[in-house]
Amino acid sequence: MKRTLLTLSAIALVAFAATANAAGMYGGIKAGANFANVSDVDNSSMRTGFQGGLFVGKDVSPQFGFRVEGLYVQKGAKVDVPAIGGGTTEATYKLDYIEFPILFVYNLSNSETMGFNIFAGPTLGFNMSAKAEDTDVKDDTESFEFGAAIGAGLAKKMAGGKAITIDARYSLGATGVNKEDSVNGDNPKNRGIGLMIGYQIPLGSSAQ
Repeated sequence: MKRTLLTLSAIALVAFAATANAAGMYGGIKAGANFANVSDVDNSSMRTGFQGGLFVGKDVSPQFGFRVEGLYVQKGAKVDVPAIGGGTTEATYKLDYIEFPILFVYNLSNSETMGFNIFAGPTLGFNMSAKAEDTDVKDDTESFEFGAAIGAGLAKKMAGGKAITIDARYSLGATGVNKEDSVNGDNPKNRGIGLMIGYQIPLGSSAQ
C-alpha cells in the first residue's frame, strides 16, 4: 500500500509538471537542513538532517498560487535512554521520509526583482527508513504520515523568469510515529524547522 501511494504521488507530481502549458507555471530544485524533534518524549533534543528535492507551482493571480513539492526529509530526534550500568546515554532516532507538501501560496510582495510570500498546506509522508542508532525499527514505525507545513519564502528574481529562492517552514505530523502507542498512551509526532535554498525556472509557455 505504501509503495502504491508513493508511486501515485510521484506520478501526480510529474503529471502536474507535464501540464505546464500556461503562464505562471514554474519549477525547480531546493535543498537545505531540517532541525527535527518529536512531541511527547521527555529529554529529547533536535536531530539535524537534510531535506531537499523538486517543486512545481503556478501563480493563478499576482497574489495567490499553489506549489507541490517532492522532498526527501530526515526527521527524528535525539533521546536520553537508560544506559547499561546506570545513568543515561543519548540515542539518535533516524526517521527518513519521502514527503509531498501541497502548499497554498500568498504573495505579500511581488516586484520585478524580489518576491515575498507565505505558504501553508497539508503534507503526505512515506517512511523510507527508521533506526534507533544502528537498530532497524521500521517494523514498529508507521509507514504513512499525514501532517502540515507553514512558512515564508523569499525570491531573488533574475533574467528570463529565473529566481533564487529561500524558504523557512515549521512542519508537524498529525499522525503518530509508532504503530502502537507507548505505555503511557502517548504516540510521538514529528516536528521540524526547515531552511532551504532553491533555484526556480519558468515552465511551459511562461518560459521565454
